[in-house]
Amino acid sequence: MLHALAVFAFVLWLLAFIQTLVNLRVMPRLNADLSPRNTPLVSIVIPARDEAHIIERTARAFLAQDYANIEVIVVNDRSKDATADILRGIGDPRLSVIDGVEPAPGWLGKTWALQQGSARARGELLLFVDADLIYAPSAIRGAVAELENSGAAMLTLLPHFEMKTFGEQVGMPMLAFFVFSGMPLWYSNRSKAVRLALGGGSGNLIRHDAFKSIGGFQALQGAVVDDVGLARLARQHGYATRAVRAENFLSVRMYDGARAVVDGFTKNSFPIMNRSYLMAGFAIALTVILHLFPYGFALTGDWAAIGCVVLITMTRIVIFRSFHYRLANALFLHPLMVTLWAWIMLRSVWITGIRNQIRWRGRTYDATETHFGAHR
Repeated sequence: MLHALAVFAFVLWLLAFIQTLVNLRVMPRLNADLSPRNTPLVSIVIPARDEAHIIERTARAFLAQDYANIEVIVVNDRSKDATADILRGIGDPRLSVIDGVEPAPGWLGKTWALQQGSARARGELLLFVDADLIYAPSAIRGAVAELENSGAAMLTLLPHFEMKTFGEQVGMPMLAFFVFSGMPLWYSNRSKAVRLALGGGSGNLIRHDAFKSIGGFQALQGAVVDDVGLARLARQHGYATRAVRAENFLSVRMYDGARAVVDGFTKNSFPIMNRSYLMAGFAIALTVILHLFPYGFALTGDWAAIGCVVLITMTRIVIFRSFHYRLANALFLHPLMVTLWAWIMLRSVWITGIRNQIRWRGRTYDATETHFGAHR
């Protein structure tokens, strides 16, 4: 029985390894040598709540773009720190600072801030981005050219993740691992399948007319994962979306330490499962079977379990090398990574499911009034 389970896991890991190689091979990359034929105004909309530690770097990086036709709109989402003062001290006429108001009923803080910023935007293209992203000078030029050449309505830019503490190095690689090993990216950019749409707070560049036709953030007002939700919403309305690797052009330190990683993904993990206890239980069981069981059973000398460990390690090495993560972590930290994420899922079930709370950025919401992406 256990050997059959190990063989099952081995087959899945072999397929995952092959898919990882294909995904990394075919996934398009942002090209700094490209320039768009047209240079429409790009409105960069940034929601910011208590971002004094990073917001000046973020804003100045956007203002330093070699694509000249931009406006930067930062929505100060009721910050209690010096975020607004820092922004107003920059003194660039292309930078507008909106003093946000508390969310309207039914809205989450971030989507409400994005709604306020998008209402002020004048650009033919809108770039929605989190407040902790640092863009290289050629990033927007390359993104506009990519969007123009692709003919898509929306382009998502995938970033480089900065990971400074041990906790970040354990937990954060799961994002790349899940996307490049678990998703058929080789097909996603060639399809309009809603569930395969990729979005990210690292940068969603969307045509303004398409954004308006899908209802903007009105349809995402209670979305816990608004960035992926925007891509799915666009596809639900028949628009093509596309994702590109842009780690050479933008970087983000998403969370600073293990506690921040756990808190950040606790608010997302169970909602991603559509608040289904059955799906959450299945995900945890599959995590144990595919990611932890092979390591324990390999100690018995079972060839399939040993093969699983080898394939897991090879998959991690390929991903870590491609994204310039520390290779030593690829070799030794997989069991710790998946254990951490299993704990995050359990914690998310408890807090967002049983206790019905979404807690983030000093606000607490009723989780029953939220959803993963757009309203169905």
